[in-house]
Amino acid sequence: MPVHGEVVDFLPDAVLILDDNGTVTRANLAAAALLGYERHAVEGRGVLDFLPAFDWNLTRLPAEGASAESTPTAQLLRTTARTRDGRTFGADIHTMRLDRRFLHESVPYGSSLVISLRDATAAEDTEAALSRSLLQTEAVLRTTAEAVIGTDTDGRIDLVNPAAARLLGGKASELGGCELANRLTLLGHDGEPLDGEDSPVTQALRSGRACRLPERELRTHDGTRLTADVAVRPVSDGGEIIGAVVTLTDRRPYERLADEYDAARTRAVRHHEAALALRQQQADRAEEHARELADFLRGTLAQALHRLHSELGRLAGDSSRPLWPEASVSLDALAAGLRMTMALVNTRARPYRQEVTPVEAPRRTVFIDDVVRAGMRAATALTGPSRVQFSVHAPKFAVFVDPDDVTTALGRLIAEVSSADGDAAVSGPRHVYVTALHRRGHLRIEVRGPHTGGGREHVDVVQGIAAAHGGTLLTRRAPEGTGSAYVLELPSTLQGAVAADSDESSPAALRPTGRHRALKA
Repeated sequence: MPVHGEVVDFLPDAVLILDDNGTVTRANLAAAALLGYERHAVEGRGVLDFLPAFDWNLTRLPAEGASAESTPTAQLLRTTARTRDGRTFGADIHTMRLDRRFLHESVPYGSSLVISLRDATAAEDTEAALSRSLLQTEAVLRTTAEAVIGTDTDGRIDLVNPAAARLLGGKASELGGCELANRLTLLGHDGEPLDGEDSPVTQALRSGRACRLPERELRTHDGTRLTADVAVRPVSDGGEIIGAVVTLTDRRPYERLADEYDAARTRAVRHHEAALALRQQQADRAEEHARELADFLRGTLAQALHRLHSELGRLAGDSSRPLWPEASVSLDALAAGLRMTMALVNTRARPYRQEVTPVEAPRRTVFIDDVVRAGMRAATALTGPSRVQFSVHAPKFAVFVDPDDVTTALGRLIAEVSSADGDAAVSGPRHVYVTALHRRGHLRIEVRGPHTGGGREHVDVVQGIAAAHGGTLLTRRAPEGTGSAYVLELPSTLQGAVAADSDESSPAALRPTGRHRALKA
């Protein structure tokens, strides 16, 4: 077939014509433009300048004895082309050997090979993108925990991922071409297999609609039953259904987690029930021990202390047996200390119960200075005579409170801040500061002494009184353990300043009874 040079110039593909030595004897305009040369600069140069990886054997003559009537052959190859500026790109080349029996117009004598050259960069980019997409798809299918099965229009398996292969019980190479219905059977609500026409794969292939069946029971070919979420999506190409994709989410791991959670919760509930039973036993034993201790304090110990107090009082007041003055003073001090001990025992035998809602305190109008003096006298019964020295700042003003409760609270706080671990270590009376003020509708009483406090026999009672009045009790510790201060705040409506003589205008004198209704068991 003759090749005309004018026709070659009009071809859209680049064309190079070579001789037996691999020299370019003819190049069309498209080849010159693709390689970045003028056409005359391409002709006369070796083909390896433009195609570095070109197979040189393609330019050799046919072997001796080859049939003269053999037709020229064409080949399609992928190689690398190089432009004038040194840039390389992928190229698809078609080669065709010329028949020397014919003379080709405008083709130099000795030409033997025609090369059609086309830039394959776009094709390579497409192939690379497709390869990356395939790799990503394969990675997703391999790593996903769901079983993915692809079928054709006849319901035969043509794609499985590792999770699906494990679920179906075989290798991917063995499962290809098998009918999905023979490897995996969907069971109905009655536990019997569904008919082939009712299977979700058949319905999806017939109707073209996707379906999702949550928590359906399945049975594999080896008889294993399992629960899984089944999703079927048809696959179409150009509007024609060519298969379906079945996705199975095995519910067995979630069921095992639920069973483990229920077992752990059951163990925790039993453990807490056992702990509560033990705590209840301990509380019952503690309550029984508290009752026994209270009975002992109110009974045997109280009677013994009462007899001892009576005997000391009788000895101190017996005129038939005159004692020296120091002995009488010692007996009086012992009797006072015994009265204090009896008061403490009485308090511990009938503690204030803070869990009981306090009863509204009966209030009346009194002078605060009278309340403070009554509280100081009440403290003497707890601390003993001549053991506390007071510094008092209590202006004369009227307040609306329960005077007996405030007297008891003040006496307890004075006893708390003035008590000591050992009398031998204390030289002289202990100094206690008492301040009473009225601010913003609240009565504020501050008691400060040398003892750091911490005992519950007095503080519990005062906290109960504060709760009954709707007030608060605050504790302040002095630095370096040098003492403590208690601040008692109670709501009180100021009744106005009182000017005059307390004998004529003040309420009845208060008695330091130390009574408080909350002390009752």
